[in-house]
Amino acid sequence: MIDLSYVLNGAFGFVCAFFVLLSVKSNRSMNMYLAIMLFAISFRLVFRGYLELSGQETLLIEICKNNFYVLILPLPYLYFKNLILKRSRIQSQELIHFIFPLILIQENRYGLIQKWIHLDLTILIMAFIITLNMYYFSLSFLLLKRNIWRKSGLIDLESTQDKMIKKWTIVIFSAFTLLQIRLITVLLFKHESDFINDNYFIWINSIIMFVVFLMIITSPEILNGYISQISRERDLNTPLISNWRLKSIQQISNAQDFQLNQKINAELPNYFQEIDQYIKNAQFFRQSDLTINDLALTIKIPKSHLNFIFKYHSTLSFTDFKKLNRIQDAITLIDEGYLKTNTFDSLSKKVGFSTYNTFYIAFKEVTKKAPQEYVNGSTEDKPKSTSISLT
Repeated sequence: MIDLSYVLNGAFGFVCAFFVLLSVKSNRSMNMYLAIMLFAISFRLVFRGYLELSGQETLLIEICKNNFYVLILPLPYLYFKNLILKRSRIQSQELIHFIFPLILIQENRYGLIQKWIHLDLTILIMAFIITLNMYYFSLSFLLLKRNIWRKSGLIDLESTQDKMIKKWTIVIFSAFTLLQIRLITVLLFKHESDFINDNYFIWINSIIMFVVFLMIITSPEILNGYISQISRERDLNTPLISNWRLKSIQQISNAQDFQLNQKINAELPNYFQEIDQYIKNAQFFRQSDLTINDLALTIKIPKSHLNFIFKYHSTLSFTDFKKLNRIQDAITLIDEGYLKTNTFDSLSKKVGFSTYNTFYIAFKEVTKKAPQEYVNGSTEDKPKSTSISLT
């Protein structure tokens, strides 16, 4: 039954790999390295299951001596690297990562260097494989920590797709970490006397990859990305700032607020939309001395209702909400080329800050970059104003 499960799971993996391949051009979370990984792992599961079902254990051992799995070790790192750089295709200079794994495979299989120097290098080869494994694990972890898992500022500025990618990379990195732990355990405690293979506990790999395959197939946001969704929202003029929460974010503690909650609860979605639409269209916060009372008077919502909404149904205080909208406005102006003919000081005044210093502090708080760093950064590194979301 286990052998059959390898075949079925591998076939499931081929389906996932095929869909990933189709998504490479349109989805930032996919690239060729992920497709190659899924195809390679799926092929191994199917092939191993077939050989065991057909009673060809001897052939299976001979094939395992080739240690082709070593070629997969750089793939997670290259996948994460190209994910961050938003590249979908393989770069020729990245092929250098496969030179050393190929040397290890050849030496473990044919022992050319061992025959030349008349020494058994099995333990040394095993040590190199484990070291290579740990090297790419460390590179991947540091890459993700610095670029995707980095801590947010006081105000979290992330697009919907960025959040999806963060969750996806945590899952896929965890999966490959478990695969690496199994591999290192097998190499340390189950290696043969004259050659190295990882032909043990493959069922662990099968279970881990089944979870990954299932997640890819059952989570359209992973396979399809949020590109089309964001495009639709932009076409419909749907506000992408989502600091609002229908469910109260803290317990209502006094009788007055409880009564108000019962009164306006059904109107909350309308209030959210009304606030967002007005602010988006009127560039309301460009006036420097605005208060929550000004907003209440302008959009004709009672001040008590507005205070209640920001207290119980917003992840941001009114002050931070105002700050975010001004920085979002500034980012839009920068992307439209405002600084080609104007200064940073002029920009800060235009979006509603009384001084450049307060603008600088707010900009860095929101984007985690100084204004000049944002302008000097590549387009790929800039957060897009059309996909800002707060949590």
